[in-house]
Amino acid sequence: MAQDVTVVSNKPSKLRDGTPALEFELRMVLNGAPHNFFSLATKRGDFLVAVVIESSDAKTGENLKAMAYSLEFQPGHDEPVKLPPDIQAFLDQDRNDVVSHDLEKIMSHYSDKYLNSGTTKEQWEQYLRQTINPVTSFELVITDFVPAGDRAYLAGFVQTNFGKDWLRETSIIKENGEWKWYGNQRDAPPQ
Repeated sequence: MAQDVTVVSNKPSKLRDGTPALEFELRMVLNGAPHNFFSLATKRGDFLVAVVIESSDAKTGENLKAMAYSLEFQPGHDEPVKLPPDIQAFLDQDRNDVVSHDLEKIMSHYSDKYLNSGTTKEQWEQYLRQTINPVTSFELVITDFVPAGDRAYLAGFVQTNFGKDWLRETSIIKENGEWKWYGNQRDAPPQ
């Protein structure tokens, strides 16, 4: 149950490409814990398109807002962005390891602090163990890249032999000189 709901922002805005949008942010206590709800919405034809970011520490950082504002409409398809060479090399190696079905190598690309919508690295490994073998092609297309020191925030999609899907892991972290998937959480929970 939500309590102490406060409207932090509710204002007209624009996406980076100039598309009109509406930004709103709510702060509340949800089930006894602080919580933040940020949304950026726009209209595309007859459809309402909204990006929603939730944060359990009762604040939405600029890095999370940047992911929402990366929403762009482009005719026909999303255009890939040019990535720094070390990040492109990381994604290329990840792709090669996924197609090889080498689970140990695949999981070496994940931070021990990985957390993606509540799924830990160990839980993701269990899922991949059951689903990776039929994957014969795998390509990550990054349509937005926001560097942030030892982290970077990504948006894009994955193209496999099963079709196209949105990119679930939206951030990477540099650990001991190597990039690793960090998940879609800003920070991993204390362990």
